[in-house]
Amino acid sequence: MKAVILRILRVVGLGLAGLLAATGAWALFWTLYNPRVPPSEPVVVRRPAPAGDITVLLAGDFAPTDAAMPSLREHGYRWPYEPTSGIVRAADVAFANLEAPVTESDEPFPLYKKYIYKVDPIATEAWRWLGLDVVSLANNHADDYRDRGVLDTVRYLDAAGIAHAGAGADETAARRAVIFDVGGTRIGFLAYLEDRVVYNLYFRSYAVGGRVGCARYVRADVEQDVRRLRPQVDVLIVSVHWGDNYVGVTADQEEEGRWLAELGVDVIAGHHAHDVQPVEVRGRSVIFYSLGNYAWGTPGWPQLRVGFLARLRISPWRGRDGGRVEGVELLPIVTQNAIVHFRPRPLRPSELEWLDPFLAGSRARGTELTLDGTTIRVELPGGGG
Repeated sequence: MKAVILRILRVVGLGLAGLLAATGAWALFWTLYNPRVPPSEPVVVRRPAPAGDITVLLAGDFAPTDAAMPSLREHGYRWPYEPTSGIVRAADVAFANLEAPVTESDEPFPLYKKYIYKVDPIATEAWRWLGLDVVSLANNHADDYRDRGVLDTVRYLDAAGIAHAGAGADETAARRAVIFDVGGTRIGFLAYLEDRVVYNLYFRSYAVGGRVGCARYVRADVEQDVRRLRPQVDVLIVSVHWGDNYVGVTADQEEEGRWLAELGVDVIAGHHAHDVQPVEVRGRSVIFYSLGNYAWGTPGWPQLRVGFLARLRISPWRGRDGGRVEGVELLPIVTQNAIVHFRPRPLRPSELEWLDPFLAGSRARGTELTLDGTTIRVELPGGGG
């Protein structure tokens, strides 16, 4: 009897060892697998030149969903953006991180996921009214409704005339850049989701080869994309969904942000923390570690109060000069939904103390900031700001 039990235990042990080995091999393969994909031509959107400098607006995480839905059904999908619509519309190019798929699918991610979101396709009409020009889709909620959610999002944004970067039907599409040609000055956008094992092996978030999903932040790929795009644009903006929710800048964010600056990226637009994080200037590159929330539809943590709309002033390209970021302003908005009820608004002078942690954290990184009323000016080398 004892011998039979030992044989059974041996067989079970060998089976478990084989299962673990197979799981490990599968995990290793999908972690390291990085096939060559054909490069894609950027999507080019042409705009007339403004009378003066070009303005680009960068916003944080947004999605009309979740706890905001009763208010949206009552007031309509333009309602959350009305207090900030003038700021967004005034920009020549406006960008934000769309953190939910636009879909009518009723088939969410089939395994456990704490938060799953989606947006009604009718919301795209409000975004077009708002003047939103381009969004990042590279985030951990892009595939909440599986492949169909990603593909539906692309289709609805295309129909609305809103450009997008960072996700698509395959890796080539997900890594495709967007260029805004504003009267001859060219501003490029790329977007990536931070490389994490859980995103890759559990959520299957990445577009690898022919798989639907997000552009994975892998240095070799990012470097290839940046070096290919850099000669085609005057200003290069890279959006990265990175770090951890509701905490400060991680070591990985800092390392990668500085690496991107050294690579020649002009502006790094960080998202994911749902709270603002410090800004850092490296040479003439600007790293927004996190712009926080824009019009985000969840209740949010009580300590969250502000997000930023970052306004870049870009000099027009004039043949031999211009075509670079000359000024950076941060326009604080109140994003705590217990206060603004899913309708972010500009910060009031009486609320300036809420900016203190951001100002202190940024200055600790050597960033020179000037507070003008409620507007924060980021000083650049050579007098830009």
